[in-house]
Amino acid sequence: MLTNAQKRRVTCLDALFDGQGETVGDIRNKPFFIYTDGLNEAENLSEQQLGDDRLIDHLRQTPFTAARDLIDGLTSLVEQHRNGAEPNDDLTMLCLHLC
Repeated sequence: MLTNAQKRRVTCLDALFDGQGETVGDIRNKPFFIYTDGLNEAENLSEQQLGDDRLIDHLRQTPFTAARDLIDGLTSLVEQHRNGAEPNDDLTMLCLHLC
């Protein structure tokens, strides 16, 4: 049986680290966002990547309203950045907002 503290934790597994997990504290009432490298490594016609800095700037400058809005906004950001370029990688995003 899990303790209440254990129930409030989220464990994230990253395949790049051979299944080693990372424990994240209580995320209730906070957005929890995970994504594949197809987001920050999305390329435009000049093969320039979207990049971590632009992704982080977008997240900092966009007020969180709902998980769906976050995903939609980032999808639009990627499409604008690609500017007609075909996707160079798969793109997976997941945002959870637990109340």
